[in-house]
Parts: sequence; C-alpha cells; structure tokens
Amino acid sequence: MSSAEEELKKLRAGIDSLDTEIIGLIQKRAGYAQEIGRVKKESGGPIYRPDREKDVYEKVTKLSGGPLPASVIRAIYREMMSGTIALEHPLKIGFLGPEGSFSHSAMRSKFGTSIDAAPQTSIPDVFRMVEEGKLDYGVVPVENSTEGQVSSTLDMFLETDLIVYSELYQKISFFLLGFETDLAAVKKIYGIRIGNEQCRNWISANLPNAEVVETSSTAMAAKLVSERKDGLAIASKIAGEIYNLNIIAEGIEDYSGNTTRFLVIGKTESPKTKEDKTSIVFSIPNQTGSLFAILKTFNEVAVNLTKIESRPLKRNLWEYHFFVDFIGHREDPKIAELLEKVKSQCTLFKLLGSYPTAGSFPT
Repeated sequence: MSSAEEELKKLRAGIDSLDTEIIGLIQKRAGYAQEIGRVKKESGGPIYRPDREKDVYEKVTKLSGGPLPASVIRAIYREMMSGTIALEHPLKIGFLGPEGSFSHSAMRSKFGTSIDAAPQTSIPDVFRMVEEGKLDYGVVPVENSTEGQVSSTLDMFLETDLIVYSELYQKISFFLLGFETDLAAVKKIYGIRIGNEQCRNWISANLPNAEVVETSSTAMAAKLVSERKDGLAIASKIAGEIYNLNIIAEGIEDYSGNTTRFLVIGKTESPKTKEDKTSIVFSIPNQTGSLFAILKTFNEVAVNLTKIESRPLKRNLWEYHFFVDFIGHREDPKIAELLEKVKSQCTLFKLLGSYPTAGSFPT
C-alpha cells in the first residue's frame, strides 16, 4: 500500500469515527427536543417557535468557524429542527401551489422537508384553510422587490383574524427549463405573467420569435412542458427537479437582486426576541393631515417604519387602508404606548402581529 493510500485510509477511518459520534449526538439532541415538545404540548404552547428558531440560527452561525460556510451549517440545523418537530406533530403547511412554485420553495426553506406540504390553488384558500384549522400555518407572498405588494395577501388580513407569525425573504431566480436545447427551434415559452415580465429583456434577446403562453403559476408552466414535451418553461429550479426538466439557462431574470418577502400566517403570536417587527393595518378620517398625524406619532418616538402600503376601501370610494410594518414588538412599553396613540386616531385599527425579523438569515 502506497503512502497516499495509507494516509487516505487513516483519514477515512477518522471520518467514520466522527460519523458514529455525530449520529449519536444528533439522536440525543432529538431526544431532548422530544421532551421539549412534550412539555409544550402539555402546556398548550405552539410546537413551532420562530423565536427559538432564530436563536438557534444565531448560535450556530457564531459557532461556525469553517471550513464549511455558516449557510451550510444553518441548512443542516434547519432539517434537524424540521425532523424533530415532526416527531411530536408533523406540521401541515399551506402554500400557493402547485408543487414547484416559488411559494413551495420558500416553505421548504423555512420549515425543511419533514412537514406535510399542502398546496392550495389561491392565496385566499391558504388563509381560509388555516383559519378553519385544517392547516397549522400558511406561507404567503406579501411583496416583491421589483413588482411591489401582493394585493390578495393584504386583503385577506382584513377578511380573517389570522396574524403574522414569522417572515422570510426568498431570492427569486428564474430558470429556463425543458428538453429543447436549440433556442432557435423553440416556438413557445410557458410562464406566469409576473415571471415573463421579469425576464422580458432576456426573452427579447434570446427568444424573440417564440410565443409567450401565460400560465397560472411557474410550476404549472413546468408541468405543461413536462407533459407536452413542447416549448420551454420559465420556472424555479425546484420545479425542474419535480418535473424532471433539464436546465437550459439559469438566472434569466432582468434584475439579479429580485427578492420576495413571504409571511408565515397562523393564529398565535411569536414571543418577543431581540429583533422584532410589528405589522398593523388602519384606516383614518378622509381629511387633511390625518396620515401626517399618524406618521408624526411614529417619528416622535423614533420608531423605524420599514413599509407602508395603501389599499382602497371597497365600500368607500377614494378611501384607503394603510398597511404599516415597523421595528419593535408590541410588548415593548414604548411600542405598546405608540399603538394606543395610533389606534386613537383611526377609524379602523388592527394589529397583524409581532414577530422576529428575518434579518440576514436565509431560513
């Protein structure tokens, strides 16, 4: 045996020994998690805790010294947490389907793979299924960095009593998927309207003569190409994996930083952490200075607004609901006092929840 082979044998033996130890420790950790789950169940607490999730990600990020990047360590812990939650109560999570959609990808990024994924045909369906108790949580898009707000999500907060439990940001990267590798021979491109628009320049430069066929979702585009063996689909990478399509081109979106913010919706509120965000919706009298007075209230206590969106009141022409996100938790004394002041100036006021900020962690 050569010296190189001898060295490899020793290194592999070291890995085998570590694997035995690692598996034992993972299972031991799962045992502790099971006991925690039992205590939470007996006390009536929620199985999934986004505040605890954030603590774990922050801890393992600080402990990660390489050579593996922290993102890999977090992904490993995401699956461990997903699996241990499933030991107690497999979470049933709704998302805008079908499988292979960007909402599906966001759900897997947040909850891992050890959950019961429940695709829904529309965003209102996700809300209704959670509200009826048929789903534990729902994952819905609320805004995109290039296209703005998702109106149906905002509207459903007014029609249900559900609140925001957590948030995550998902980079949106479009892939050209299918079987035809000769772009000159492609006659049809399937894709959702918003995706087609976000890839407009690439399509114009590379497939100027192809017919663009609008579909109900990116996943449906991939499904059609898989079934018809016709044309190419603009969809997510996960859609290509699910429908066994080849990647013809990747990153075809016109703006590389395109990101969608998703919300986890449910019936319970997340406990306070070190970094939280609060969401509210309100309407105000249709008179001069009403909105300015609200914004002044935030400014006076130096609270940072991270988003403000308006949606028209369906019953009154030219009057609006305002959706506002800001830094802080409703249990903070300063925030609690602020909310009371804002509420006193509104004709309608609804607290949509306080929850951990997603920060820089790709959950």
